[in-house]
Amino acid sequence: MSTSLRASNVPNVDSYTTPASVENTELFVEEDEDTMPNSSSIIQSGWAAVKQASMKNSKFATDFKFDEDLQLVKFVSSEPLLFMQHWINRPGKKSFISIGEDDPLIAVGSVPSQKFAFTVLNLSDPEGPQLELMTVGIRLCKQIEKLASDPKTGPLNRPDMYFAVSKSGTGTKTTHTIVPVKERDLAEDWDIDPVATAEYVKTLKPYTADALYLSTKQELADIAKEIASSN
Repeated sequence: MSTSLRASNVPNVDSYTTPASVENTELFVEEDEDTMPNSSSIIQSGWAAVKQASMKNSKFATDFKFDEDLQLVKFVSSEPLLFMQHWINRPGKKSFISIGEDDPLIAVGSVPSQKFAFTVLNLSDPEGPQLELMTVGIRLCKQIEKLASDPKTGPLNRPDMYFAVSKSGTGTKTTHTIVPVKERDLAEDWDIDPVATAEYVKTLKPYTADALYLSTKQELADIAKEIASSN
């Protein structure tokens, strides 16, 4: 069940934004054979149910996806996870974290780029607040670092600061925008209850390296064979 943080009878407040643009428990219950289960709780419908089931069945983080429309996020982590990532233009999965030494993809000419991943609470998801991993490149990371070190907006996970993010363009011409949003603006500008949101954020913890899927050497070797055969 998704968490609702929409504002209710919250007074209007003054707006404040400073724009800055840059480039991108498992539960076991003893069965009672004499009790018939409620079918409505077992069989669900809709794509929302599929998404929730996928999240429950995976220990890995869901990727935050930038969009042309503004999305409101709350940084849960104050610092990023760092890793090198390949981008392979192929059907299906395209991004692969480099395993470093003896990386089969490097052997066939793929050059991984530096990536930085921040844990964020996506407050604009239609299904409700979602804890996700925002992965960015060096240029956007530098802008985020400036916001983190600025006493007006940092640290990233300070309780009263949120950010509106968006992107425009495609490929190498993609531009990302990140705009600070004060907690006092949540009710009027985003229809979000700041008190309920603050309490919910307190229950969250940043993702660790275990939340990133690391392909095996054999999996990367199979991708490397695809690259070699297509050349």
